[in-house]
Amino acid sequence: MKRVPGKTAGTDERAFERLTLNERLQHGVLVLSFTTLVITGIPVRYHDSVWAGWLFTLMGGPVGRAMLHRLAAIALVLLSGYHVCYLLFSERGHFEVRALIPRAQDARDAVHHMLYYVGRRPSPPAFGRFSYVEKFEYLAVVWGTAVMAATGALLWFEVQAMMVLPKWVLDICRIVHGYEAVLAALAIIIWHMYCVHLRPGTFPMSRTWLDGRITETEMKHHHPLEYEEIRRQQPQAPPPNGGDGRPRGGAAAEAGLAAPHRAAAEAPASRKEDRR
Repeated sequence: MKRVPGKTAGTDERAFERLTLNERLQHGVLVLSFTTLVITGIPVRYHDSVWAGWLFTLMGGPVGRAMLHRLAAIALVLLSGYHVCYLLFSERGHFEVRALIPRAQDARDAVHHMLYYVGRRPSPPAFGRFSYVEKFEYLAVVWGTAVMAATGALLWFEVQAMMVLPKWVLDICRIVHGYEAVLAALAIIIWHMYCVHLRPGTFPMSRTWLDGRITETEMKHHHPLEYEEIRRQQPQAPPPNGGDGRPRGGAAAEAGLAAPHRAAAEAPASRKEDRR
């Protein structure tokens, strides 16, 4: 993560880049494809409900619903393939993967957090770039996408699948596909929406998914370990008097404070530039 010049919209605080434009576009495609899959898929599971009939009508009947569902599924699969390539072949992707790997500290943080909630700890655990909650949620998306894509493909090409697989396999796929869809929808509505947008201090919405920025206050509160790492790598502003007794204007000090600085992923490049 790097400090981005300027202020966060609507505030006078310094801003830090949390999501790049590439990552925000990936997130946008995920939001659109997932939402379409939920809207076009849930009515099939609850087809005997009145509201399901209304949705079928709005989507042009069973044929229109199936077409929209499959187009969204293709978009999600293509996005997944692109995301894997992004993680494997970009420097930023390498950094994100390393930060997302679950570690023993995450288990200790989870226990600490639970103890904090019941009043057995004076403060919550300090998190780095990703908390154990964010790591778990990311892995849940990976797992859910893999399960839904595999079972959905077998159900889409049901005739061809039954040429090589027994019928009970397709029956299990249908059950798993339906329950996983409900679980994923509830996880987004209840868990993700609260943790990201509706929690105190962020309500009614975090703008990070739109502009990629996070305020300095949010960094200190939600990612204090990462914030301290950035501070250690930040160039120090010159003293007001320049160290020689001659006053210097605020512009010089402001320039020092506004100098961009990068997190752990970009530290090697910064060290090379320093040596030059």
